[in-house]
Amino acid sequence: MSAVLAIRFILRITGYPSLGGARFHIAHMLWGGLLMAVALLLSLSFLGNRTRLSAALIGGIGFGTFIDEIGKFITRDNDYFYQPSIALIYITFVLIYFAFRDLQMRRGISREEYLVNAINDLEEAVINDLQPEERDRALRYLGAIAEKDELTSGLAAVIERASVQPHPHGLSRRIRRYVVAGYEAVLARSNRFGGLITLFVLQLAINAGTVALIVVRDLSAGIVAEVSGRRGGILGFLPISDWFLLGATLIPSIFVVIAVIALRRSRMTALHSFHRAVLLSICFTEVFAFYRNQAAALLVLAFNLFSLACVNVVITRETRASC
Repeated sequence: MSAVLAIRFILRITGYPSLGGARFHIAHMLWGGLLMAVALLLSLSFLGNRTRLSAALIGGIGFGTFIDEIGKFITRDNDYFYQPSIALIYITFVLIYFAFRDLQMRRGISREEYLVNAINDLEEAVINDLQPEERDRALRYLGAIAEKDELTSGLAAVIERASVQPHPHGLSRRIRRYVVAGYEAVLARSNRFGGLITLFVLQLAINAGTVALIVVRDLSAGIVAEVSGRRGGILGFLPISDWFLLGATLIPSIFVVIAVIALRRSRMTALHSFHRAVLLSICFTEVFAFYRNQAAALLVLAFNLFSLACVNVVITRETRASC
């Protein structure tokens, strides 16, 4: 999704240049296919976590570059600016998310998968320098195996004895440390009663406020069109998509209100209600928001993702504390 938005921003500020001259047009969909092919080549030809991370990053950018031109292939006039395109792209990413979530919920991680993941992290001791977080992650994989045997015990001993090389303290490392520290500070505050109330109210205010601005803008345009003699939107002065947007905002808002009310009685009930509200906003409300206003929808999506991360961490901590 980031690649799609970055491409559309760059194209807009550069005036939508065309590559290929007067006769040809090299669509950036082709570059997306090339990037996905490079990612496939990397994953098949090289080993190591860094290669897998690079392949995932390049493949993700390639897929975003590829799907960005969906408007050209679902319209007869090859309309790149077809308005529902960005909403359809967003729906595609939501469906991918649900597919992975369904796979995670349908089946647990097997003993063999824990072992293979631990061995994959151990590869770094041979290919690159084994980092402390990679060693700790591999030991967590082995620790999650219920039935220990000679293989798991021996592998754990090898990983514990493996030489570990910490990351050099470069600029990127310092920036990451500051970002993580700031994120942890926000989480610590959001774990308190007042912080949770603030997070709930902010999520409701930002989502509802953004929708209100979109609706007011469209309502003003509808009134101007009616006064000037042009036909406005159906169902009054608003287009049908705004009515869907209003309805899609109302449902998550109800869950947020329930979360605020339930917080004094049951913290976990409030957290799960808020979790449902944020997921509904991301997977349902944002579809109509991207259709109506891409810039506003992007800002709201960023805050919703942050809210989801916060509430997931708080739920995990609460669950562990109750065990």
